[in-house]
Amino acid sequence: MKPNQHTGMLSLFRPPLVYELTGRQFTLVFDDGYDRTLVFRDRKTLSFGKEGEEKDYAYECLKIADRCYFVNFEDPALRPRLGITLVLDLVQDLVTMALARMYTNPKVPGIPSDEYIFGAILRADGTVPDVRHGYTSDLVGISVSWNYGYFDIAHVYATEHYYRVSFSPRGLARAYQGRPELRRGGMGGRTPSSRDIYEDYLTPIKIRDRIYLVGLLETVKARSQGHGNSILVLMDLDEMHDVGRSFGSNNEGGNGNNTLGAFGVFHDASSVLAKESTLYIR
Repeated sequence: MKPNQHTGMLSLFRPPLVYELTGRQFTLVFDDGYDRTLVFRDRKTLSFGKEGEEKDYAYECLKIADRCYFVNFEDPALRPRLGITLVLDLVQDLVTMALARMYTNPKVPGIPSDEYIFGAILRADGTVPDVRHGYTSDLVGISVSWNYGYFDIAHVYATEHYYRVSFSPRGLARAYQGRPELRRGGMGGRTPSSRDIYEDYLTPIKIRDRIYLVGLLETVKARSQGHGNSILVLMDLDEMHDVGRSFGSNNEGGNGNNTLGAFGVFHDASSVLAKESTLYIR
């Protein structure tokens, strides 16, 4: 997991890594029909995989709420690259796995594809829960302005499948600081203005009350620049904080897989939802 300029600007408010799972082992029962073993060997290394196929990985673990963890890793030797993120919900004994794969789109190979697999954690008595985390419409119509320290960005969860990004004059001024590529047209091939809105793909998943896993794809950027990222955030709408990761590329197209964090505030999204996109809002 290599740092880069793009994701470094997203990490100012990332909380410290947590190590309280060190030494613990879990059997994860996924709905794709395969169980995986997960062992936190120490503060830097975990073992993960199907029985007999486990591998060791360097990992980072963040915590968003009581016994709710965001675990991120990848195999540095694997080509094409595959990013793996686990959301471990030890309150409900549930797990969601997010897989981000590079080079699956022949026209835009620099944009990752996303896949989500739901499952449960095997209990000591040999049982697993019947319920699962799942896709949700809870966020539709909600807008949150996320503050990453260096800049603010407003995410408007317009539908179950698409999010809109809008820019305020203050947000643009902060975003431009130290990022001349935006002034050269880094957003969709043009310089953004305070009137700009664009839309991209969204995957919202409910983990438990007020806690959501949200997948965002940067396909607009990828169509313009040839590369983009899969952004995955685990957010707590009571504390208005999120943790997550950006998997894909930096501004130069080099590899990136970095954890991040932000603080958010709700705001009125009606004006954004009422406008037509400069690109392809449906």
